[in-house]
Amino acid sequence: MVKITVNGRVVDADPTKPLIRACHDNDVDVPMYCYHPGLSPVGSCRICQVEVKQGDTPGRVMVACRTQPVEGMIVDTESPKAHATRRECLEFLLKNHPLDCPICDKAGECDLQDYTYDEGQAEGRSNEPRRPMEKRKSLGEVIVLDEERCILCSRCVRFFEEVPKKAQLTVSDLGSRSTISTFMDRPLSGNYQGNIADLCPVGALTLKKFRFQARVWNLVKMASTCVECSRGCSIQVEVLRGSDVKRFRPRANEKVNGHWMCDVGRFAFGHANAEGRLEGARILEGVTMLQFPIEDGLCAVRDALMATKGALFVLSPFCTNEEGQALLDLAKRHQGEIAFVAPGPNALKDDLLHTGDPCPNRRGLTELGIAGQAPGDLLKRIASAKIAIVAGERVVELLGTAAVKGLPGTVALYAFECHPVESRALRCEIGIANHVERAGTVVNVDGIRGPLAAVKPAPRGVRALGRHLEDLARLSPRKETASR
Repeated sequence: MVKITVNGRVVDADPTKPLIRACHDNDVDVPMYCYHPGLSPVGSCRICQVEVKQGDTPGRVMVACRTQPVEGMIVDTESPKAHATRRECLEFLLKNHPLDCPICDKAGECDLQDYTYDEGQAEGRSNEPRRPMEKRKSLGEVIVLDEERCILCSRCVRFFEEVPKKAQLTVSDLGSRSTISTFMDRPLSGNYQGNIADLCPVGALTLKKFRFQARVWNLVKMASTCVECSRGCSIQVEVLRGSDVKRFRPRANEKVNGHWMCDVGRFAFGHANAEGRLEGARILEGVTMLQFPIEDGLCAVRDALMATKGALFVLSPFCTNEEGQALLDLAKRHQGEIAFVAPGPNALKDDLLHTGDPCPNRRGLTELGIAGQAPGDLLKRIASAKIAIVAGERVVELLGTAAVKGLPGTVALYAFECHPVESRALRCEIGIANHVERAGTVVNVDGIRGPLAAVKPAPRGVRALGRHLEDLARLSPRKETASR
């Protein structure tokens, strides 16, 4: 580390990283377009200029993303020279940028809006017409390009070259005719296309699935963890007015996913926004499942556990550590057996982030002492049990919906699920919250804990599994009481 002075304050800086990183690490704001902490610096946009003085030489304006910190360097990010050069850059960038902020999806998150306001760049001095560029240009199934908004920062080009290491974009043509394009106009491919929409600082690249879906200031945003594989990427969940999830976006975490996430996790809205939820409790009366209050459903589960020892508890790998511990305690209290559904790897594994393991909390449940078993093996155990409790988000789906439906009527099946269960073995089912409606922790493949956040309210009559288990524990007698 070296000592440098930034705006009159002495700070430590890593000489192997650019000056802009030292400024940001010490809460000094320096604008940027082409620079991104997850990509190599190129210094093409020139917006990050600051005044730098070394030794007895006069101070001069330099781009912070291509300048390495040196011992004794004096940096002024707020000097008149620095602001003047930034305004010149902004004037140049705004020369061809359209004034379509009211209809742009990036409005409210756009760096160009923010820096123009901060620098007071209110007008341009040229009268030449804007460049005629193509709008709404499809780059494949994921991304739409508005060429006229593009400021040629090249973040998207460098992303494909440096992260998935498969170049798919380039800056084509020369001078004022330069545009971002795919090679031979081929559509983009791969599982990481959505990241370039996050990278784009001005709204030139937008997601087809988010385009015109919401205004960002109407979104509630909370830190959470992706549950679509055992990588457990750190993400931000964004919900529109307490209703549907509109975006999953990566949250920077160098130990887990860096700055990125795969498109499988990014567009996993199916379960988060699914309709037809199981609300309250449904209990078998005669040959018909009837609706009852949740308390009646919990009493039915308690009575079944008290009547027969040795129940089989089958957990979903989507259960949090807290839910796993509560179910483990319940199984021990009633002398039952416990395991979680552990399907084999899928075909989505890649060399970057996706592990191909559909069990987001495999490691966390295993560390609690709960063993994982293949769906087929667990179905055999359920079929031969007197009482089986299946609990957790997607547990029936992972076991196999058709297989659960065909379980023999000799087993009494009790389910805590997000959606109604069809099975001739079913005696009672109780609705639970999904992964964006409840809080808890999961452990990823590398042993790193990640939070789940309750970003949106659960449907009426639906509570978190942990809440059900707390109430069930209060209803159930203690082991020593039951043994007397």
